[in-house]
Amino acid sequence: MIRTGVAAFLSVFLLIIEGFIVMKLKNYTSIYFGNIQLLISVLAMNFFLAFSILTNIKMWLENKNTEESEAEIK
Repeated sequence: MIRTGVAAFLSVFLLIIEGFIVMKLKNYTSIYFGNIQLLISVLAMNFFLAFSILTNIKMWLENKNTEESEAEIK
């Protein structure tokens, strides 16, 4: 549940960062999303990217803790 909330926050944060990058590269003063479908598709891609990265970090931490506990037992 926490990963979902953090991924949703990061997807909006990534959208803002991506917007600033495009504005800087193309010398725009603002970005206009023509329709809501474009905005939602970019948010969805950012959400799944952030969620997958957070899932990989969680799995890595769990495996790291398991390996440390096995090393203590030996």
